[in-house]
Amino acid sequence: MNSVSYISLMVNVLWLGCTTLGAASVGEEANPIALSPTVLLALFAEARTNNSGLQTAEKRVTVSHLGLATVRQWEDPKFSFSGVIPGPKRGGLDAEGDLIYGIEQKLPLWNRPRLNRDIITTETQTQTAESAFREAQLRRGVTKALLRIALVHRTTSFITNDLAWLDTIITLGEEKFRAGNGSHVDLLVIQNEKSKRADAFRTEQNRLRTEQAALNRMLGRDLQAPWPAVLMPQLGPPAVYSPALAAYAATNEPRLKVLRQEKAQAVAVTRLTETMRRPDVSLGLQGRQYSGDGGIREGMITVSLNLPWWNAPKYRADLRRDEAKVRVVDAEITDYELSVREEVLRLTLLTDAAYREAVLYRDEIMQRTQQGMASYLAMWEGNRGLLRDILDARRNFLDAQLMQDRAVIEQHQSFAELAALCDLPDYFQLPRLLVQLGNGAHHPAEPRPPQM
Repeated sequence: MNSVSYISLMVNVLWLGCTTLGAASVGEEANPIALSPTVLLALFAEARTNNSGLQTAEKRVTVSHLGLATVRQWEDPKFSFSGVIPGPKRGGLDAEGDLIYGIEQKLPLWNRPRLNRDIITTETQTQTAESAFREAQLRRGVTKALLRIALVHRTTSFITNDLAWLDTIITLGEEKFRAGNGSHVDLLVIQNEKSKRADAFRTEQNRLRTEQAALNRMLGRDLQAPWPAVLMPQLGPPAVYSPALAAYAATNEPRLKVLRQEKAQAVAVTRLTETMRRPDVSLGLQGRQYSGDGGIREGMITVSLNLPWWNAPKYRADLRRDEAKVRVVDAEITDYELSVREEVLRLTLLTDAAYREAVLYRDEIMQRTQQGMASYLAMWEGNRGLLRDILDARRNFLDAQLMQDRAVIEQHQSFAELAALCDLPDYFQLPRLLVQLGNGAHHPAEPRPPQM
């Protein structure tokens, strides 16, 4: 076999290998995992148990719940004792008594104990909602971290296969050079390209370690704990926006639940503040005793109260302040609800854009790039083309592969964001929710051109 025929055969073999770039990676770990409800729920359970931030939120709930036992129905009674020191002209102490004992009890009026309990109850509910919000954020973070790891594994697979392709191209270039049909400059260009790819491979390996460390931190594992390869998910249909979906998210979004509980807590504080303008009434008993013979001389019942009307403007100011806090939280709820609806619209449009981009690269751009690379390979084989054209075509082919996969990952990350807004256990529940809302999980119809 002459050298030209050998080169032709090897180029054809290389071309067949180019069409299976994403099939398997030489360096990928065995037993890869795929994203599924079972895998995600197992990881969520591990994160719920081990994540330090979530543990902190749950401890705050426990502390707030323990506060319910601190609410007192009756305030501590006050005991008083005094003695009379007679003056030089004072007499009759044996009849009146020179020792005075007293006990006073503040009455639980105006429902203040119940209002205090309501404040602590709403605070506990707020902390519980905050814990649920952090858990939803954690589920979203774990899901997106897995998707990023899947993309890094896919990119590493491409680069590994490209390094093998470049090694074969170098061999062919050396064969052409020995046959007198090649150029030493071409060999240097290929070697430079291989060096760039090798450096990109190391960069992706470092990125993989970074993403794995971030996921391990969320799961409460050692930062350097190993992970198997994560398979790329399949391209799914986009989520279509509907007012029903936006309303569902505005009702169930975890952060909105926290704000609603904060409003309930502010209202409870306002109700307690309204009672502060009313007097505190205390009921007491007082007795007089003579120290000479220890006999009780007299007793009396006392009623005492403060006079809050002196500071009435201050109490009204306190009430206006707490009512203003309620209005602030209410305005924040309104604003955040609008932002949630806007976010639902943005994410649904993003899933559609990612779907269209992935289909475009899969069905059109990659096919054309593949055809162009075949033409450059044939021209280089016959010494009628430049090696740089082949390398550029190959690079475009790799970029098209990566752009397609990035679009798929962006779509699934948008699904995870939508699931978090709707407070779903995992984003695989989203299609079912869309069907329940009458939204349908299908690709929207192509827009019709305007009528002329």
